[in-house]
Amino acid sequence: MVRSCVKFFLFIMLTIFLTGCISGQSQKNLQSETGQGDISTDASGMKPQFAGSPDSFVVDPEKLEFGGYMEEEVDNFLVIFDASGSKFLPYNQQIKFKVAKDILRRFNQKTPARPLFGGLRRYGWEAGAFTTTTSLLYGMTNYSRQGYADAIEIMRWSGGKTPLAHAIDKGSDDLDLAPKDEYLAMVIISDGKVLKNDPDPVLAARKVKERYGDRICIYTVAVGDDIPFDKKGTPESKKRYHEKYKLMRDIAKEGKCGYMVTSDDLIPDDNMAQFAHDVFHRGHSFEPEPRAIEPCPDEDADGVCDDMDKCPGTPKGAKVDKDGCWILDKVQFDLNKWNIKSEYRPILDEIARVLNLNPGVALAIQGHTCTIWTEDYNMKLSQWRAISVRTYLLNRGVRADQLTVEGFGYHRPFASNETEEGRIMNRRAEFRRIR
Repeated sequence: MVRSCVKFFLFIMLTIFLTGCISGQSQKNLQSETGQGDISTDASGMKPQFAGSPDSFVVDPEKLEFGGYMEEEVDNFLVIFDASGSKFLPYNQQIKFKVAKDILRRFNQKTPARPLFGGLRRYGWEAGAFTTTTSLLYGMTNYSRQGYADAIEIMRWSGGKTPLAHAIDKGSDDLDLAPKDEYLAMVIISDGKVLKNDPDPVLAARKVKERYGDRICIYTVAVGDDIPFDKKGTPESKKRYHEKYKLMRDIAKEGKCGYMVTSDDLIPDDNMAQFAHDVFHRGHSFEPEPRAIEPCPDEDADGVCDDMDKCPGTPKGAKVDKDGCWILDKVQFDLNKWNIKSEYRPILDEIARVLNLNPGVALAIQGHTCTIWTEDYNMKLSQWRAISVRTYLLNRGVRADQLTVEGFGYHRPFASNETEEGRIMNRRAEFRRIR
C-alpha cells in the first residue's frame, strides 16, 4: 500500500515538472517571435511596457532625420534662361552668357535623385527665317539629367531684345502641364536688363502667382554686374539701377516664396547644392541677407542722383521734381485782379520757407496777363501782380534783396489767348531763380 502511494506521488511531481518546462519554452518562443523579450515594469505598478512597442518609442527632435520627412518636395520645375543681347557683355573676364550657362550646368548636377517633371525655356531674338522671342528647348517632360544637359549644350546666344515678360507668360503655360495637385518651381537666370518699352516682367510674375497660388515659388539668379544696358534710357529707367538687382529681386518677391541670388553667390559648390535643395524643397536656408542700397552721388542732397540731376545746386529744403529741379508753382489771378487768392498762399508760404533757409538764393517774380484790355494797361497789371507776390513774401520774412519783380504784360503767354481757358491760364505770376 505504501509503495503504491509513493509511486503515485512521484508520478504527480514528474507531471508538474514536465508541464512547467513545456510552458516556459512556449513563453520564450512567443517572446522571440513577437520581439517582446524584455519586459519593463515601473515603480508605480503601471502597465508593463515592452521594449520596441509604440508606447516606448521616443523621438529626438535634435536629430536631422526627424525634420527630414516634414520637407515639402517639389517635383515640377521650369528654368527660364536669358540668352538676349546683353548676355554678350563681359563680366569677370567672361561674357555673361557663359557665366549663366555654367550656373545652369551646375544646377542640373544638383537636382535630387527622384522622378521629376521639368523644362528649359530660353528667350531672346534668335536670328533666322523663323525668328522666335522664346522657345522651349527641353520638356515639359519626365526629367532626365543627361537629356537636360544635352539641351543646355545646344542653347546658343540669341542676341537682340529682352522679352522676359513674354518668356514668363509662356513659362506659366508650360507649368500647366504638371500634375494639378503638386508643387511647382520657376527659376529665372538673367541679368535683369530689359528695355524701357518692354512689358513689365514683375507684372508677368504676379500673374503666374495668381494662376498657381501657393503651389508655386519663384527663384531668380542675377547674372553679372548692375550696369544699365540701355544707357541712353530715361532718368526713370536709369534710376532703378541704383538699387542693386531691383528687377530680379522684385520678380522673386512676387512668388511670396523663393528668393534672389547672384551668380557670385553660387560660385561655391556647397552654395549651389543648397540653392538647388531649396528650389526642390521650397526652402529658404540659403536666402542671402538683403543687400544694402548703394547710395549714389548727390551733391545738393535733393534725392536725385548727380548723373540725372538737371538742376544741380538745389536750395536746402526745396522740393524737387524727378529731374532734380526746384518745384516753383505758378500763382493764378482773376481777370483784372492782383490780389493773392487764399488757395495760393500755401505755395507762397513754401517758397518763403526755402528762401529763409537759403539767404543766398534770389528769385525774379514775373507777372503776366491775358490780352483783354490795352497793352499799356496789361503791362502795368502784370507788374502789380508781381509786386503783390513780392509783398506777400516780404511779410513772411524774406529779405528784400532776395526778390526782384518783372512785368511782361501779355507778351509771354503760357497758353493760347484765343480761348477762355487759355486766357485764364495766362493770368499768372511765375518764378525764375536768379541766384
